[in-house]
Parts: sequence; C-alpha cells; structure tokens
Amino acid sequence: QDLQHFPRLDVKVKLQNEDKEQSKPQMLNIRMQIKNTRRSPRVFSSKFPKAKQEAWWLVLGNITSSELYGLKRISFADRVLNTRMELPPMLNMQEAKLIVVSDCYLGFDQEVSLGHLAKV
Repeated sequence: QDLQHFPRLDVKVKLQNEDKEQSKPQMLNIRMQIKNTRRSPRVFSSKFPKAKQEAWWLVLGNITSSELYGLKRISFADRVLNTRMELPPMLNMQEAKLIVVSDCYLGFDQEVSLGHLAKV
C-alpha cells in the first residue's frame, strides 16, 4: 500500500526538427506522464516537518565524457507534462542521455538513451 504514494513516471522523448536545418536548433520534445492513480503532488515523507511538492530535474548530457548539455527543473500541474530542451549542434546522439532526477526521492532516477533517435 505504501508504494502507491511514490511516483511512477513514463518518460518519452522525440526529436522536433529531424531535418537538421542549419537555421533552427534541434529540439528534444519530452513527454512525462504520472502512471499512479489517486496521487497527490505532495511528497510522501512522514519524517519531514513540512509539506513539499514533488519536482524533477531533467539532465541532458553525455555520461562517458561527463558533458552537460542542458538542465531543467520541472513540476507537474497535471498528470501529463510536455516540455522541450534545445540540443547542441553536432550532438552525438548515440552517447547522449536524458536523466530524470527526483528532487525528493533517492533512487527514483530514470535514464533515457537518445541513441534510438539518431538517423543512420
């Protein structure tokens, strides 16, 4: 029963400008959906003295080279959240990852590889 209080996220990514026009930067569309039913956006923390809302960090980078391409803090107003991040030019999609980090819960991080978005 207690596990129902913790977030269950579904994260999907998609390229917006797939034609790689030089005039426009490529954008990464990110769609996050809370899969739990009957959840409050408040953090489940019985030991914490005051109420806190859940928030998430979107970290876009390359884990092997430790390069950071983008960082964004988000919170849910509804069950579905759509946001975008600009991709740097000449990005190696095979090594790039989007990491979704909870600012409240340890171990709830998710990694999404961007390798499947690369054109062969």
